[in-house]
Amino acid sequence: MYALVLLAALPHLTERDILRYNTVACAVLFCATLAVRPLCRLATARRIPSWLALESCAFALSLLLGTFASFATGLGTFGWARLNGSNWMLSFLQCGGIIFLWCNLYISIKLWRVPAAIVSAAPGPQGQAPEYITQFAVRAGSRIQVVYERNVLWVSAARDYAELHTPTGTFLVRETMQTLQQRLDPDRFVRIHRSRIVRWDQIVELTRRENGEYRVRLLDGTEHRSSRTYVSTLENWLRFGIRDKVIPDRALGKHPN
Repeated sequence: MYALVLLAALPHLTERDILRYNTVACAVLFCATLAVRPLCRLATARRIPSWLALESCAFALSLLLGTFASFATGLGTFGWARLNGSNWMLSFLQCGGIIFLWCNLYISIKLWRVPAAIVSAAPGPQGQAPEYITQFAVRAGSRIQVVYERNVLWVSAARDYAELHTPTGTFLVRETMQTLQQRLDPDRFVRIHRSRIVRWDQIVELTRRENGEYRVRLLDGTEHRSSRTYVSTLENWLRFGIRDKVIPDRALGKHPN
Protein backbone atom coordinates (compact mmCIF):
# COMPACT_ATOMS: atom_id res chain seq x y z
CA MET A 1 0.00 0.00 0.00
CA TYR A 2 2.88 2.33 0.82
CA ALA A 3 4.41 1.75 -2.63
CA LEU A 4 1.09 2.48 -4.33
CA VAL A 5 0.64 5.69 -2.33
CA LEU A 6 4.12 6.90 -3.26
CA LEU A 7 3.49 6.00 -6.90
CA ALA A 8 0.28 8.05 -6.90
CA ALA A 9 2.05 11.00 -5.27
CA LEU A 10 5.16 10.70 -7.44
CA PRO A 11 4.63 14.00 -9.35
CA HIS A 12 4.40 15.90 -6.03
CA LEU A 13 7.10 14.17 -3.96
CA THR A 14 9.45 17.12 -4.36
CA GLU A 15 6.94 19.44 -2.72
CA ARG A 16 7.23 20.23 0.95
CA ASP A 17 5.94 17.60 3.43
CA ILE A 18 4.38 15.36 0.71
CA LEU A 19 6.67 12.38 1.33
CA ARG A 20 6.35 12.82 5.07
CA TYR A 21 2.57 13.11 4.87
CA ASN A 22 2.16 9.89 2.86
CA THR A 23 4.56 8.00 5.10
CA VAL A 24 2.69 9.03 8.25
CA ALA A 25 -0.64 8.27 6.55
CA CYS A 26 0.38 4.68 5.75
CA ALA A 27 1.63 4.12 9.32
CA VAL A 28 -1.58 5.50 10.86
CA LEU A 29 -3.82 3.51 8.48
CA PHE A 30 -1.91 0.33 9.28
CA CYS A 31 -2.50 0.88 13.00
CA ALA A 32 -6.18 1.61 12.27
CA THR A 33 -6.61 -1.72 10.48
CA LEU A 34 -5.08 -3.52 13.47
CA ALA A 35 -7.52 -1.72 15.76
CA VAL A 36 -10.57 -2.51 13.65
CA ARG A 37 -9.77 -6.19 13.16
CA PRO A 38 -11.13 -7.38 16.57
CA LEU A 39 -14.35 -5.49 15.88
CA CYS A 40 -14.70 -7.15 12.46
CA ARG A 41 -14.11 -10.54 14.07
CA LEU A 42 -16.74 -9.81 16.71
CA ALA A 43 -19.26 -8.75 14.04
CA THR A 44 -18.78 -11.91 11.98
CA ALA A 45 -18.87 -14.15 15.07
CA ARG A 46 -22.19 -12.68 16.24
CA ARG A 47 -23.71 -13.15 12.77
CA ILE A 48 -25.40 -9.77 12.28
CA PRO A 49 -28.82 -10.63 10.75
CA SER A 50 -28.43 -8.95 7.35
CA TRP A 51 -25.61 -7.99 5.03
CA LEU A 52 -26.94 -4.42 4.88
CA ALA A 53 -26.71 -4.07 8.66
CA LEU A 54 -23.17 -5.45 8.62
CA GLU A 55 -22.16 -3.03 5.86
CA SER A 56 -23.75 -0.10 7.70
CA CYS A 57 -21.79 -0.90 10.85
CA ALA A 58 -18.55 -1.23 8.85
CA PHE A 59 -19.22 2.06 7.03
CA ALA A 60 -19.91 4.01 10.23
CA LEU A 61 -16.85 2.56 11.91
CA SER A 62 -14.71 3.33 8.85
CA LEU A 63 -15.81 6.98 8.81
CA LEU A 64 -15.03 7.32 12.50
CA LEU A 65 -11.59 5.76 12.19
CA GLY A 66 -10.99 7.62 8.91
CA THR A 67 -11.56 10.93 10.66
CA PHE A 68 -9.16 9.96 13.42
CA ALA A 69 -6.56 8.67 10.92
CA SER A 70 -6.77 11.87 8.87
CA PHE A 71 -6.42 14.06 11.99
CA ALA A 72 -3.50 12.00 13.31
CA THR A 73 -1.77 12.15 9.92
CA GLY A 74 -2.12 15.94 9.71
CA LEU A 75 -0.96 16.33 13.29
CA GLY A 76 2.05 14.07 12.75
CA THR A 77 3.01 15.87 9.56
CA PHE A 78 2.31 19.54 10.18
CA GLY A 79 2.15 19.74 13.99
CA TRP A 80 -0.24 21.88 16.04
CA ALA A 81 1.17 25.14 14.72
CA ARG A 82 0.35 24.45 11.08
CA LEU A 83 -2.67 22.20 11.60
CA ASN A 84 -5.97 23.54 10.34
CA GLY A 85 -9.18 22.22 8.93
CA SER A 86 -7.92 22.12 5.36
CA ASN A 87 -5.04 19.85 6.38
CA TRP A 88 -7.20 16.95 7.43
CA MET A 89 -10.92 17.48 6.87
CA LEU A 90 -10.66 16.84 3.12
CA SER A 91 -8.69 13.59 3.49
CA PHE A 92 -10.84 11.80 6.06
CA LEU A 93 -13.08 10.37 3.30
CA GLN A 94 -10.05 8.84 1.61
CA CYS A 95 -8.82 7.30 4.87
CA GLY A 96 -12.34 6.11 5.68
CA GLY A 97 -12.67 4.58 2.21
CA ILE A 98 -9.43 2.60 2.63
CA ILE A 99 -10.51 1.28 6.04
CA PHE A 100 -13.98 0.43 4.67
CA LEU A 101 -12.45 -1.59 1.83
CA TRP A 102 -10.23 -3.41 4.30
CA CYS A 103 -13.23 -4.22 6.51
CA ASN A 104 -15.11 -5.64 3.52
CA LEU A 105 -12.13 -7.75 2.50
CA TYR A 106 -11.73 -9.16 6.01
CA ILE A 107 -15.43 -9.87 6.54
CA SER A 108 -15.82 -11.44 3.09
CA ILE A 109 -12.90 -13.80 3.70
CA LYS A 110 -14.21 -14.79 7.14
CA LEU A 111 -17.72 -15.48 5.84
CA TRP A 112 -16.38 -17.31 2.78
CA ARG A 113 -14.34 -19.78 4.82
CA VAL A 114 -17.08 -22.38 5.29
CA PRO A 115 -15.91 -25.62 6.91
CA ALA A 116 -15.24 -28.32 4.34
CA ALA A 117 -17.45 -30.79 6.18
CA ILE A 118 -20.47 -28.53 5.82
CA VAL A 119 -19.76 -27.94 2.15
CA SER A 120 -19.42 -31.65 1.46
CA ALA A 121 -22.77 -32.34 3.14
CA ALA A 122 -24.62 -29.55 1.35
CA PRO A 123 -27.05 -30.44 -1.44
CA GLY A 124 -25.55 -30.40 -4.91
CA PRO A 125 -26.77 -28.38 -7.88
CA GLN A 126 -30.18 -29.01 -9.38
CA GLY A 127 -31.45 -30.79 -6.26
CA GLN A 128 -28.83 -33.57 -6.28
CA ALA A 129 -28.49 -35.60 -3.10
CA PRO A 130 -25.60 -34.65 -0.78
CA GLU A 131 -22.50 -36.82 -0.83
CA TYR A 132 -21.54 -38.54 2.41
CA ILE A 133 -18.30 -40.15 3.41
CA THR A 134 -17.76 -43.79 2.38
CA GLN A 135 -14.37 -44.51 3.93
CA PHE A 136 -11.88 -43.16 6.45
CA ALA A 137 -8.10 -42.93 6.11
CA VAL A 138 -6.62 -43.89 9.48
CA ARG A 139 -2.92 -43.10 9.90
CA ALA A 140 -0.77 -45.39 12.01
CA GLY A 141 2.85 -44.29 11.67
CA SER A 142 3.88 -44.74 8.06
CA ARG A 143 0.80 -46.85 7.30
CA ILE A 144 -2.58 -45.56 6.18
CA GLN A 145 -5.40 -47.99 6.86
CA VAL A 146 -8.70 -47.68 5.07
CA VAL A 147 -11.80 -48.16 7.23
CA TYR A 148 -15.01 -48.40 5.25
CA GLU A 149 -18.12 -46.67 6.50
CA ARG A 150 -20.17 -49.87 6.09
CA ASN A 151 -18.01 -51.57 8.76
CA VAL A 152 -18.46 -48.85 11.40
CA LEU A 153 -20.91 -50.01 14.10
CA TRP A 154 -20.78 -46.99 16.39
CA VAL A 155 -18.65 -43.94 17.13
CA SER A 156 -17.50 -42.50 20.45
CA ALA A 157 -15.95 -39.15 21.28
CA ALA A 158 -12.38 -38.80 22.53
CA ARG A 159 -11.81 -35.04 22.96
CA ASP A 160 -10.75 -33.71 19.55
CA TYR A 161 -10.80 -37.22 18.10
CA ALA A 162 -13.45 -39.80 17.31
CA GLU A 163 -13.17 -43.56 17.82
CA LEU A 164 -14.59 -45.74 15.05
CA HIS A 165 -15.73 -49.08 16.45
CA THR A 166 -15.77 -51.93 13.93
CA PRO A 167 -15.98 -55.74 14.21
CA THR A 168 -12.18 -55.93 13.77
CA GLY A 169 -11.17 -53.22 16.21
CA THR A 170 -11.24 -49.54 17.15
CA PHE A 171 -9.69 -46.82 15.00
CA LEU A 172 -8.92 -43.23 15.98
CA VAL A 173 -9.55 -40.35 13.54
CA ARG A 174 -8.82 -36.67 14.13
CA GLU A 175 -12.33 -35.30 13.81
CA THR A 176 -14.93 -33.91 16.18
CA MET A 177 -18.32 -35.53 16.64
CA GLN A 178 -20.06 -32.47 15.20
CA THR A 179 -18.22 -32.55 11.88
CA LEU A 180 -18.37 -36.33 11.72
CA GLN A 181 -22.14 -36.27 12.19
CA GLN A 182 -22.46 -33.92 9.22
CA ARG A 183 -20.35 -36.21 7.03
CA LEU A 184 -22.20 -39.43 7.89
CA ASP A 185 -25.39 -40.45 6.09
CA PRO A 186 -28.34 -39.77 8.46
CA ASP A 187 -30.16 -42.73 6.89
CA ARG A 188 -27.42 -44.98 8.29
CA PHE A 189 -26.29 -43.25 11.47
CA VAL A 190 -27.97 -41.40 14.32
CA ARG A 191 -26.51 -39.36 17.13
CA ILE A 192 -27.94 -40.42 20.47
CA HIS A 193 -25.63 -38.48 22.77
CA ARG A 194 -23.02 -35.75 22.49
CA SER A 195 -20.40 -38.51 22.70
CA ARG A 196 -22.17 -41.29 20.76
CA ILE A 197 -23.22 -41.98 17.18
CA VAL A 198 -24.65 -45.41 16.40
CA ARG A 199 -25.74 -47.22 13.29
CA TRP A 200 -29.49 -47.51 12.84
CA ASP A 201 -29.42 -51.17 11.77
CA GLN A 202 -27.36 -52.12 14.83
CA ILE A 203 -30.03 -51.08 17.36
CA VAL A 204 -31.79 -54.13 18.82
CA GLU A 205 -33.25 -52.84 22.10
CA LEU A 206 -34.25 -49.60 23.82
CA THR A 207 -34.82 -49.46 27.56
CA ARG A 208 -36.66 -46.47 29.01
CA ARG A 209 -35.07 -45.00 32.13
CA GLU A 210 -36.76 -43.05 34.93
CA ASN A 211 -35.15 -39.76 33.92
CA GLY A 212 -36.67 -39.97 30.43
CA GLU A 213 -33.52 -41.20 28.70
CA TYR A 214 -33.01 -44.49 26.86
CA ARG A 215 -30.41 -47.20 27.20
CA VAL A 216 -29.62 -48.37 23.68
CA ARG A 217 -28.28 -51.91 23.10
CA LEU A 218 -26.60 -52.84 19.85
CA LEU A 219 -26.04 -56.14 18.04
CA ASP A 220 -22.47 -56.37 19.33
CA GLY A 221 -23.80 -56.37 22.92
CA THR A 222 -22.65 -52.87 23.83
CA GLU A 223 -25.02 -50.51 25.63
CA HIS A 224 -25.09 -46.75 25.25
CA ARG A 225 -26.96 -43.94 26.99
CA SER A 226 -29.21 -41.72 24.89
CA SER A 227 -29.71 -38.22 26.28
CA ARG A 228 -33.13 -36.54 26.37
CA THR A 229 -32.10 -34.29 23.49
CA TYR A 230 -32.34 -37.22 21.08
CA VAL A 231 -35.29 -39.09 22.62
CA SER A 232 -37.81 -37.79 20.05
CA THR A 233 -35.64 -39.05 17.19
CA LEU A 234 -35.54 -42.56 18.61
CA GLU A 235 -39.26 -42.57 19.41
CA ASN A 236 -40.19 -41.43 15.90
CA TRP A 237 -38.06 -44.22 14.51
CA LEU A 238 -39.75 -46.76 16.79
CA ARG A 239 -43.29 -45.67 15.92
CA PHE A 240 -43.09 -44.66 12.28
CA GLY A 241 -39.67 -45.68 11.02
CA ILE A 242 -38.85 -41.97 10.51
CA ARG A 243 -35.18 -41.13 10.71
CA ASP A 244 -35.38 -37.39 11.18
CA LYS A 245 -32.59 -34.99 11.97
CA VAL A 246 -32.14 -33.36 15.35
CA ILE A 247 -31.86 -29.59 15.68
CA PRO A 248 -28.46 -28.82 17.23
CA ASP A 249 -28.56 -27.84 20.90
CA ARG A 250 -26.72 -24.58 20.26
CA ALA A 251 -29.42 -23.48 17.84
CA LEU A 252 -31.98 -23.99 20.59
CA GLY A 253 -29.85 -22.23 23.18
CA LYS A 254 -29.57 -25.40 25.27
CA HIS A 255 -26.69 -27.47 26.51
CA PRO A 256 -26.73 -31.17 25.66
CA ASN A 257 -26.90 -33.67 28.46
